[in-house]
Amino acid sequence: MKGLLKGLITAVVGLTLSMTSANAADCKGKTQSACSTSASCNWVKGYDRKDGVKVSAHCRVGKKKSALAAKAAKSKSKATAAKSKAKSKATAAKSKAKSKATAAKSKAKSKATAAKSKAKSKATTAKSKAKSKATAAKSKAKSKATAAKSKAKSKATAAKSKAKSKATAAKSKAKSKATAAKSKANAKKTAAKSKAKDAKEKLANKAKTKS
Repeated sequence: MKGLLKGLITAVVGLTLSMTSANAADCKGKTQSACSTSASCNWVKGYDRKDGVKVSAHCRVGKKKSALAAKAAKSKSKATAAKSKAKSKATAAKSKAKSKATAAKSKAKSKATAAKSKAKSKATTAKSKAKSKATAAKSKAKSKATAAKSKAKSKATAAKSKAKSKATAAKSKAKSKATAAKSKANAKKTAAKSKAKDAKEKLANKAKTKS
């Protein structure tokens, strides 16, 4: 009888140990959410042992949880998952909004740069046009001044030539007059000389007749 009882106790203990070993294998390596939803597992937070060894958080075999506790743990796990999903969505939305804002900023910057470049190009064209006009006006004024100077020089040359011609004509006329006067004077002198000779001869003949 004692032997039968001893054998039965041994069998029960062996079965219990076997089941515990199986449960330990099931719990080992599970994530916190999976461990929390399991009826036979408990999540153990990380801690420091008295000997200074750090024990990481892990899932281990624990007391069987009630159906209500398991349900609550499952609901908590779902809520955590939903919260995580909502957070991911919010992060994605924020990232998308940031990307859009960056793109809009970049586009605005590009437009501003293009507008600035266009304005600069217009200003350069206007400056070049104004410079060309100023150069043309300067060239025209210079041409006019050169033409006026040339005209004035031509007039001065013509006036000088005319004055020289007049002076030459006056000099020639004066020379002609002087020549004519000299010729007239010589003629008068010759006539007077001839008259004086005639008078002398006449007196000589008269004196000759008297004697």
